[in-house]
Amino acid sequence: MYAIGAHKTPVLAKKVREVLALELGSEAPDNVNVWLRRCKGLIQPVEKGPPIQWALTEKGIGELRRQSGMQLLDESAAYSSDVGIVCALEDPEFIAVMNAFGGPNQWTEAGSSRFNHVYRTTELTTKAGAKLKVVGTTASSMGLTAAAIVTTQLLLQFRPRIVIMIGIAAGTRGGKKQFGDVLVADPSVDYNSGKVVSSDGIREFLPDPYPIGLNPRLRSLLLRYSAGHPAFDAIRGRWRGKTPAGKNRLFLGPLGAADQVIDDETRVLEIQRNWRKLIGVEMETYAVYRACHEAPEPRPRFVSFKAVCDFAAEKGDSWQSYAAFTAAEFAAEFLKAEWNALWPAPQNHEKTKI
Repeated sequence: MYAIGAHKTPVLAKKVREVLALELGSEAPDNVNVWLRRCKGLIQPVEKGPPIQWALTEKGIGELRRQSGMQLLDESAAYSSDVGIVCALEDPEFIAVMNAFGGPNQWTEAGSSRFNHVYRTTELTTKAGAKLKVVGTTASSMGLTAAAIVTTQLLLQFRPRIVIMIGIAAGTRGGKKQFGDVLVADPSVDYNSGKVVSSDGIREFLPDPYPIGLNPRLRSLLLRYSAGHPAFDAIRGRWRGKTPAGKNRLFLGPLGAADQVIDDETRVLEIQRNWRKLIGVEMETYAVYRACHEAPEPRPRFVSFKAVCDFAAEKGDSWQSYAAFTAAEFAAEFLKAEWNALWPAPQNHEKTKI
């Protein structure tokens, strides 16, 4: 029953007998329905018919595991969507996402109303013609706690292959960053995690950040975009507003996260004492990474695309829309171009592991 897929799609007794006849020859039972009825609880009829259709139950799969010792696929743990998107803000972040992924009219609400968050789905077609099921949502507020909750609930409902945090962030001054440059957290760092001690009357912070990095395959693909990739010129060409003087790029490196809105450049310098290659700071990515890192199997891959909207000093809104636009458009372009490279099709009759 498992071999012919009855744990996924009900089958007829005729199909079962055909398989048994191949294995048992003349010893195969004539009335398979009688034998199937004897396996009460392990196999059950789902259509009375005629003809009757039979399905292998979860209890049946468990018994098969016990008797055979085989590690059978648990269908309840399989991926059920391709891309999960998390934003901290509806405006401008998730609005930019909806526009980048086909426009607001292409999104429909989905998921159970038992969950607090509103989830919306759409479809994205890659350059190779694959159709991806995309689900997106917005946290109830900014910050690590809200981001962890919304990501966990998205994982439990939709089980995506990859989770992407999309939004805006404050960049560091190094590397000649521009407004709209995309920051990719590798690793994401909870820079407020640690211990405060007092030594000779001087208070000191000892960091214990537990950084979380990217999947190596994902990192390798993103490195292609770190040196003036034409995708950024195409993205800028679609923007109908002011743009920064220099070309936009992607920066891959430590991105700090904490429940702080920083409007003081000296605070960034303090964080850089422990993370000299820090590319920016924001408030959610570490929670998204941690939720995915500790998710039930099969765990998703995860990445954060946050574009620079300021430099943690003299906060303003003038570049937020452009940064949100750039981050969302880059996410869509990356998925279209690199999906098959992230999950190559099986070749030579070998199954590709996820």
